[in-house]
Amino acid sequence: MIAVLAGGVGAAKFLQGLVNAELQEEVVVIVNTGDDLVQYGLHISPDLDTIVYTLANLVNPETGWGVRNESFQARSSLQRLGDNPWFTLGDRDIGLHMFRTQRLSEGASLTQVTAEIAKAFNVGVTVLPMSDDAVRTKVLAQLPSNDDRGDQIVELDFQEYFVRYQHQPRVLRVRYDHIETAKPAIAVEHALSAARRIIIAPSNPILSIGPIIALRGIDEQLRRRAKEGDVVAISPIIAGEAVKGPLAEILDSLMTQHDARTVAQLYQEFTSVFIVDAADAHLIDPISTLGITCLATQTLMTDLEVAVNLARFAVMAQ
Repeated sequence: MIAVLAGGVGAAKFLQGLVNAELQEEVVVIVNTGDDLVQYGLHISPDLDTIVYTLANLVNPETGWGVRNESFQARSSLQRLGDNPWFTLGDRDIGLHMFRTQRLSEGASLTQVTAEIAKAFNVGVTVLPMSDDAVRTKVLAQLPSNDDRGDQIVELDFQEYFVRYQHQPRVLRVRYDHIETAKPAIAVEHALSAARRIIIAPSNPILSIGPIIALRGIDEQLRRRAKEGDVVAISPIIAGEAVKGPLAEILDSLMTQHDARTVAQLYQEFTSVFIVDAADAHLIDPISTLGITCLATQTLMTDLEVAVNLARFAVMAQ
């Protein structure tokens, strides 16, 4: 079994490569749910849905999220009614959220509902939410003021920061609400114990992977498996820039720099092998001083072939 810690578009592309790599192994995906939100009474799980849509070959190729050929009549109706739906839901997408919300209200766990969704969409891997408990990523941000009062320091839900404010505010702190009491899903613990290889996908280490690692007991499991040489992490930073999203700006704000070595430092306790892009091969020696084996290959997944090669490289890396 191969277990993958995942969140967002980069992880979805990597998983697409993994399932097409013909490795003849069961794949279990452990997905961040710190980004989840409730809007118009609907439970929305953006990272889970991006991975399901991508593996079902339904994802919008232009955005990397949402459904291709989507319509937005519900959004138009809301706008006509004077609402401002800053988090856009497509009409087809809403159906999935309605199903999830209804099943949760009936007492099903998020793990159960996710399995039902993955089966309905013919996803050929096991997709697991990191927890059946609600964990919410909160961002303490510096919002520019339009008057003489100066900047405002406010704590935002992740989707407010990321979507509503287009991840423009300076990030001062990130925390995971309710992480102290949340438990990893039982299937997650079993997958991490049974997997012969654990891969940390090229996702944002603070916003996407951080909530998973912060769950009770997951950090200890990863530390143990890393010492055994079984954990591989892939850098989401290439040549000092994030492939997608606000990672570079966040690392600058919280850690003063944003190269692949910075990400390796975040994963130092939790991985045995760290993969960087060929453009960052000059960082192999500095990263190796952290006690991590560092390898370089092409990590920018420009097409499916590159994603397949990266997946095979990660699975075989020593």
